[in-house]
Amino acid sequence: MAVDIPNYRIVEKLGVGAQSRVFRARCMRTGQDYTVKIVKIVKPEDSSFVDLLKTEHAIGSAIDHPVIRKVFELRFLRQRLRVRGAILFLEYVNGLPMSDKEFRRPMDEILRLFAEAAHGLHAMHLAGWVHADLKPNNILVTSESVVKLIDLGQSAKIHEAKPRVQGTIDYMAPEQVQRGKLDQRTDVFGLGATLHRMLTGKAIATGMNQTVSVHSASLVGRRVAEIRESATEELPACLTRLIDDCCRNDPKDRIMDMSTLIQRIDMARTILANRAHEPASREESQGETREHKEAQAVGDDPVAEALGLAPDEDGTVYLEPPSSESVS
Repeated sequence: MAVDIPNYRIVEKLGVGAQSRVFRARCMRTGQDYTVKIVKIVKPEDSSFVDLLKTEHAIGSAIDHPVIRKVFELRFLRQRLRVRGAILFLEYVNGLPMSDKEFRRPMDEILRLFAEAAHGLHAMHLAGWVHADLKPNNILVTSESVVKLIDLGQSAKIHEAKPRVQGTIDYMAPEQVQRGKLDQRTDVFGLGATLHRMLTGKAIATGMNQTVSVHSASLVGRRVAEIRESATEELPACLTRLIDDCCRNDPKDRIMDMSTLIQRIDMARTILANRAHEPASREESQGETREHKEAQAVGDDPVAEALGLAPDEDGTVYLEPPSSESVS
């Protein structure tokens, strides 16, 4: 289906979905770039893709927060009085998704970026919505390290259940798979699972992504820790605890909201920063202590002078260099 967008010029293709295409388009009047999502309806069931655009438009146009990508306008494509598709105009973000192989950041910077993402999610929750599809691909980071959360189409109202299972299996909370009610703790799970992927390169160890069928009720929610070792063992303990507290199966056992999660991230950053300034190891620290005590003992020794140890101006005792007539 050929589509002409009056007063806009397509600059480049950004992505392809099942029945969707994503482009960067430039407004010829203003010169401003936009991201446009174009969805076409080929079969009756394709109307669900248009529903996703409607949801994203409803949420993105109602929330004004620098971390949430702005949504401007939704237009429908009609042919012979029938809706054949839709176009959603969004803020263009010149950034990399965290899933991109070129995305590399130090651990502290990754934690800072996740704290920023949590601020945006807090704003969503205050507005009454759960993102429900958090993953590295849906977190963009610009060259100036600005974070943008994108793809709000699978979002849901807080305290409501979705009629069908939606999301990405490696990052879905158990209540999503069980079609239970969603709330801010659902996004806590998703953000924690995403952090796990970014720090370890592996999916969070839950049974949900180990099943042949996501609808297999007997396996949903089981921890892979029952089957194989967790990938968090190589992380500092404060980060292991943080991820575990985000990704517990029962929402009541998780970190309760984004404000608390931000505090936990800040605490982890502080712990890691302090650790970076500590001695390299306990053995080295103990060794230095022993040397210090030994030096004090020598300084207090009444036979130090007889052994060639003499005090300098501030009273510190030091060993004089050997003379040319030293005993062999």
